[in-house]
Amino acid sequence: MLAVNGTSQPGLTLQALDPAAEPLFLALFCEPQVMRHIGPALSITQARARFNTLLQHLQQPASLPVTTATTTSWPAAYFQVQLAGVGAIGLAMLLPGANASEAELGRMLLPAWQQQGLGTQLSRLLIAQAGCLGGIETLSKRIQQQNLAALHSAAKLGFKVSAELADGFLRLSRPLKLNPAEESRK
Repeated sequence: MLAVNGTSQPGLTLQALDPAAEPLFLALFCEPQVMRHIGPALSITQARARFNTLLQHLQQPASLPVTTATTTSWPAAYFQVQLAGVGAIGLAMLLPGANASEAELGRMLLPAWQQQGLGTQLSRLLIAQAGCLGGIETLSKRIQQQNLAALHSAAKLGFKVSAELADGFLRLSRPLKLNPAEESRK
């Protein structure tokens, strides 16, 4: 069990993305079955370049939240998803949203670990992590309209469609803290 800021999910752990995650990153972004709901699968060269750019961005010194008179912004967080007894099975991310009080959740799992409820567990961990950022009021996700499993998972967690995007994706949103009636359905 992992406790991420007071929330635990059986067998899942999150580790900060580091250079050792490159094989996992390449396996996810080059796999058509993973990318079918995101965009075209990348070549090894494209995926490696994206990974290196991401690592450079994450290693920049802006690792602390920045506060101005009107907003608080925070850096994106990328995680390797580990399953006890197995190892790395996916990636997860928390990204700053459209405004300082919004966080966008994202997740990817290797094909062997899809359709087992792990994505929903992973989203619960990300929701708990977002709750510890301070100032976050709204959570969002972008999900391709045909990704019925991800849409079902998001609905179980209280996300509702807030916009239909031109690229075939839906934006789903929910308050960080659900009212007690909604919370009991999770």
